[in-house]
Amino acid sequence: MELKPVVHYNGSLNFDAANTLRNIITLIKCQLWGILLPLICVFTLCSFVLFNVAGETLNPVYLLAELILATVAFLVSRYLHNRVASVVTRIGSRICITDDMVSVIPFTFNIFFVKLNSQDRFEFKINELKIRKTDNPLKFTRSLNNRVFEIHEHEKEVYIVFDYFDETLKEKLTKILVEVTPPELLRPGRMRHY
Repeated sequence: MELKPVVHYNGSLNFDAANTLRNIITLIKCQLWGILLPLICVFTLCSFVLFNVAGETLNPVYLLAELILATVAFLVSRYLHNRVASVVTRIGSRICITDDMVSVIPFTFNIFFVKLNSQDRFEFKINELKIRKTDNPLKFTRSLNNRVFEIHEHEKEVYIVFDYFDETLKEKLTKILVEVTPPELLRPGRMRHY
């Protein structure tokens, strides 16, 4: 995996995700399609079976069964889409760190001709943010493993998959983690260093 080097510009550190992370996001979209396509096929097959059972005339039983199937298929696909999209639109693709701010530009998620954008940029004040190393936020796939930092401040929350960025990012985020963590939590045994 070829990591993109950190860029120093006007006193800030700028990190860009490796192309491998972009490929993983594309793989996640393909995995979602791999679940939703069979769902659509099963819905279509069941519709044909119900139509044949009901005869060639449209009766209320057929319409009710078709409505129930359509509702279930729509709800399941919408649930899966929202679950995956809500996490992908909070995974950082570009990160800029200055002395007092961390800015994260997340990925976008477009599938089913719907492009789901989160904020263009998440900005965190270093003295107000909370940061921790967390498990894979996207249980849908194991591609991200447990190489994720979670940064949140009030209502905002983003994930940074640090293995796909320059090593300096992990060092800098760990340093910020130690700076913003209260001293009582830094006692041995209370905080794990990664």
